[in-house]
Amino acid sequence: MLTQSTPSDNDITNHLRDDLIRLNWLQYRRFGQEIAELHLTVPQFYTLSALQGAGGKTSMGALARQAQQVSATMTGIIDRLTRAELVQRQRFAEDRRSVLVELTPSGEALVQSAWDGALEALDSTAQAFTPAELQVVRRFVCALAAALER
Repeated sequence: MLTQSTPSDNDITNHLRDDLIRLNWLQYRRFGQEIAELHLTVPQFYTLSALQGAGGKTSMGALARQAQQVSATMTGIIDRLTRAELVQRQRFAEDRRSVLVELTPSGEALVQSAWDGALEALDSTAQAFTPAELQVVRRFVCALAAALER
């Protein structure tokens, strides 16, 4: 008599891990290609996006934390964004050692254009799924993110 075997929890976890790594890579590559057309790298986009989320300006330290970069890496990113005239640096009046980074109008326009393109691509991809399927995916992604943030 044949018995139907079910995958072990370990097998499911391994498959899920592989699927999530593949999904992450595909999304990173696709998004990287989209923003490369805007002459941005993914870390530059995250930096501009973090600045936008901070109301257009914030300290270098806060920006590094928000964009999940170390200070030395953030300095290089800001150097390149400054040369491209997408951000500008200012010294804090109260503490001349601290640096304030601010989006320029062209930086604001560029990051908004990148977001618009990313959202359009996501909307296009999402059309392949029913609302119920998307809700299941959303619940899983939210639960996974919450578990990772603990």
